[in-house]
Amino acid sequence: MVLQDVTMPESLTPMVEAQCKKEIRPDSALFLGVGDASAMELGNSACLLQHQSRPWLLIDCGHDTLHRYDAVLPDELPDSVFITHLHYDHVGGLEQLYFKATLSEKKIRVYVPVFLVSQLCAMLRYTKLAELKTDVWHTFILHPVCEYFWHQGVKVWVYPVRHHAPNSAFALHIPGVMFYSGDTRPIPELLAHVTSDSEIIFHDCAVKGNPSHSGIDDLLREYPSSLISQLWVYHYHSRQDIRCFERAGIKYVTALSPIRLP
Repeated sequence: MVLQDVTMPESLTPMVEAQCKKEIRPDSALFLGVGDASAMELGNSACLLQHQSRPWLLIDCGHDTLHRYDAVLPDELPDSVFITHLHYDHVGGLEQLYFKATLSEKKIRVYVPVFLVSQLCAMLRYTKLAELKTDVWHTFILHPVCEYFWHQGVKVWVYPVRHHAPNSAFALHIPGVMFYSGDTRPIPELLAHVTSDSEIIFHDCAVKGNPSHSGIDDLLREYPSSLISQLWVYHYHSRQDIRCFERAGIKYVTALSPIRLP
């Protein structure tokens, strides 16, 4: 038997190297809003990951997210959105995004955990423009996500978290860069296994926890001090909550204040 030489031709090497160099990682996180569902002053929690001050990926799209996005990037729309879960303070702006994108003839990639796809399709089934013979999925490029997805050459991991029912809410993780919890109770086992001490962890937290969200006491009870030092909390109820975070020694996110990522 004659063995064939299946090594990569030398002429292909520069092309492959060029493809590898296309990886673009986010270098900052800009929260457009940091509040819970009833915190109108703080805005719906949504985070814009950026690279060199340009949009990389929008996480969630609540009722006021596009208004806040326009304040940062006038007359622009996001190219891609990741949905953590289907509560309206996190997806209530998708219909508005569809109308704006369709009228401007823009396609938008929407990353959705596969467990949420059928329900999101049901939520948007009547979303369309009467003037056009199209529906929402002619504008949104639906990208169902299982364990991970690729975005701008970067492998982004997705994990179920603890919010209401099992497999109803999901976290987003870029190893070595950041972890975004979405709405969740404490998840010590998950964070212990997937994060490193160099990462920033954006975590749901209000002063008082409840069956669907974390509170200060929950975080201090469930997480070691080394991990607490990595946390930046969001999804709180009022500006007065900030004083409680400061007393507890927990960092907090404020809207429109970019946070540098490692």
